[in-house]
Amino acid sequence: MELERQDLIVKCAMMGLVGALIFSYLWVAAVLVDGNWIMGVETLSELGGDRRGSFLFNTGVITMGFAGLAFSSGLYLCLGSPLKGSGSIVLMVGSVALIGVGIFPITAGDPHTFFSYLFFGLMLFSLAMLVWPLSREPRIGSLGGAVTLGSIVVSLGFLFNSSVPMTEAVAVICLLIWSVTISSLILIRPSFRTCT
Repeated sequence: MELERQDLIVKCAMMGLVGALIFSYLWVAAVLVDGNWIMGVETLSELGGDRRGSFLFNTGVITMGFAGLAFSSGLYLCLGSPLKGSGSIVLMVGSVALIGVGIFPITAGDPHTFFSYLFFGLMLFSLAMLVWPLSREPRIGSLGGAVTLGSIVVSLGFLFNSSVPMTEAVAVICLLIWSVTISSLILIRPSFRTCT
């Protein structure tokens, strides 16, 4: 039973890593196909509107949302208790909101706005809840805690000192770096093969 649990944790971490890489690829592909999107001037959501790269971008968003569901489930198992894993439950709900962002692109109006705000709010909240549990988890440790805290600090720094489009792009980049880091730590630390 424990081996099955550990195998599931590893598979879910792989989904977090692959999801972040697929989204990054499709984001860049959408920008290239679009040809007119400017980071920091336009929001990411505008790539998903009536533009040439919209299918690529929205597919990336939905894919990352489903990958995030798997990743957050594995993270919950890894952290080992409802109290420690509560941040991963919030992360799971945020992943559902991300799927909503992709299903309801910017042209959908209010539903898109709702899911966008819900996604970013829940991501920030979940990372804040996860800083301490991740830093105490042997397979993730202080590096994972530092990257989690850094993602929060950088995102909030841009929120209070930059435009909404730039803040959004930086927050997404921070989330991608965070997801890749935490997933990779779970996958590559052979000396910590069991989570608490």
